[in-house]
Amino acid sequence: MSLLEIKNLTVHYETDTGVVNAVNGIDLTIEKGETLGLVGETGAGKTTTALSILRLLPTPPTAVKSGEIMLNGRDILKMKDSELRQIRGNEISMIFQDPMTALNPILRVGDQIAEVIALHQNCSKAEAVKKSLEMLEMVGIRPERATDYPHQFSGGMKQRVVIAIALACNPQLLLADEPTTALDVTIQAQVLEMMNSLKEKLGSAMLLITHDLGVVAETCDKVAIMYAGEIVEYGTVDDIFNHITHPYTMGLFNSIPSLDEEVERLKPIQGLMPDPMNLPSGCSFCPRCPYADKTCETETPPLREVAPGHLCRCHHAGEELAPARKETSKEIPAAEPIRETTARSVSSGHLLEVRNLKKYFKTPGGELHAVDDVSFTIDEGKTLGVVGESGCGKSTLGRSVLGLIEATDGEIRFEGRDITHARGRERRTLQKQMQIIFQDPFSSLNPRLNVFELIADPLHTYKLYQSKRELSDKVFEMMDTVGLARRYAYSYPHELDGGRRQRIGIARALTLDPKFIVCDEPVSALDVSIQAQVLNLLQDLQDQKGLTYIFVTHDMSVVKHISDDILVMYVGTMVEKCPARRLFQMPCHPYTRGLLSAIPVPRLNRERKRIVMQGEITSPVDPEAGCRFAARCPYAKDVCRTDTPTYEEIEPDHFVACHFCREINGL
Repeated sequence: MSLLEIKNLTVHYETDTGVVNAVNGIDLTIEKGETLGLVGETGAGKTTTALSILRLLPTPPTAVKSGEIMLNGRDILKMKDSELRQIRGNEISMIFQDPMTALNPILRVGDQIAEVIALHQNCSKAEAVKKSLEMLEMVGIRPERATDYPHQFSGGMKQRVVIAIALACNPQLLLADEPTTALDVTIQAQVLEMMNSLKEKLGSAMLLITHDLGVVAETCDKVAIMYAGEIVEYGTVDDIFNHITHPYTMGLFNSIPSLDEEVERLKPIQGLMPDPMNLPSGCSFCPRCPYADKTCETETPPLREVAPGHLCRCHHAGEELAPARKETSKEIPAAEPIRETTARSVSSGHLLEVRNLKKYFKTPGGELHAVDDVSFTIDEGKTLGVVGESGCGKSTLGRSVLGLIEATDGEIRFEGRDITHARGRERRTLQKQMQIIFQDPFSSLNPRLNVFELIADPLHTYKLYQSKRELSDKVFEMMDTVGLARRYAYSYPHELDGGRRQRIGIARALTLDPKFIVCDEPVSALDVSIQAQVLNLLQDLQDQKGLTYIFVTHDMSVVKHISDDILVMYVGTMVEKCPARRLFQMPCHPYTRGLLSAIPVPRLNRERKRIVMQGEITSPVDPEAGCRFAARCPYAKDVCRTDTPTYEEIEPDHFVACHFCREINGL
């Protein structure tokens, strides 16, 4: 008997405007001790499937129209509430995507774990507290931190607490909904390694929901690819990675920036997920598929076996495929080149110079060194990637350069002019030339304004139009430029997906025709296909307008694809800077090596040595002299803890701050 068996599950949401067909007759099986990866774009129905298993869907307006969800031979959909309370936590538990909203902000973390144990294990309070401390230690958190509140933990540590809660009662099945999406690569590697080891130790099975195919390659036994509420391909990890059959699966893999190959442009999947209230006839992927023909438009393909255990929902599965039509989409700049606007000639001079920049914040415990003595230059028309773990000072650096927060010390020069302490009219003029694309497009957009008003807002602020007709023309020109269909002009942010909202943010940044843009994690929360569209768009705009970028991210494959040079930061300081290609060919600082080794790669049987960075991150509050990475560095010696390493050029245009860089790298 399988641990979990889902048969013909169909879930619909009743709304004022119609019925949302979220899940449409899927079948899944998970064996004991097995990890099944559920992969697909946002809106595919992945989370709805997981919530259905625990019966956590809101009712009404949600209705499970048909199907069975069998856990050890018992149908969860027919259980009484009292029976559900028994299996939740004990037999099935869930790791939610956002740890901050999953944790109670007014309860200590130890109490939150103990509460679950006491509720489900029928034990005394003292026993629950003891077990909660054991769980914290098991997930790599010191037991003495049990009295801390969620806001006192980093994102990675909050996720560890959520995992501890999910595993506290030794469940048979763990549902993990995007458990590492917003984490740094190092923390992600630690969390995945910990989840795998705990799963093996406890003998649990896992349903892992993700859009990161590298995570799937390192974690899963089997994979189900989901699209528009249906399973379109299913098989072992080897089937999916080495014998791809469905065009949608091919598109997901083609959208990923490669660490091993140099490509000029990414290949996103054309178009967007269909409206779940108005699914197309025939194959649901047909409108986006380059291989579709008349049969695909009219006949729904069955999920059929193309090899033992390998299923595919495609009329042409197993055939030699050739594009049946030209790939075009008015919404995707990759397929439709951006038309010439006010293209600039790219000069060879430095557009931006940052010298010994410092930004400190006063805290009750002392002075927090968010950015500490950072220097760099960027030539016009180039991209500087800034990478590092959360809290290393990347976003603070970008905002200090723009003047959104005032620098404590140092100098910022833009086009040769000192703008460090610009005020009033000078600052307003600079803001037309220097813009920012924020990480979260939803929180950075006014929910009360529609798309037209959001893009027009900067034009109103600077009075850059003479008539309503001129304003309208400019707004629609910007929408065309970023590949946002004009039919969305009067939609509101909550009515659009993440990719379209991010395009609004890019359009707002471009409206004033700037020379320089800080891109603060602009693709971190997007699906791989939407991410590829946005990256292609940013490159197109740079080519057409000569734009200069600071690109802040923790995704190393993305930064390699888009950057000319890369600056690696650690706890507010620079540890390495060099051309992007060289950084990946010859990383010299131990921290950079650790970052690169932690990247999950969407490939099987890849031999590589993972460097696990142990130890606590040095506090940026009144840091002592010495290398700030010394506490986690496998090569650290006494001098590293007492003397701050100098930032030296070890090769032409390759700078490193490490006492033993030459010795470690044989230079």
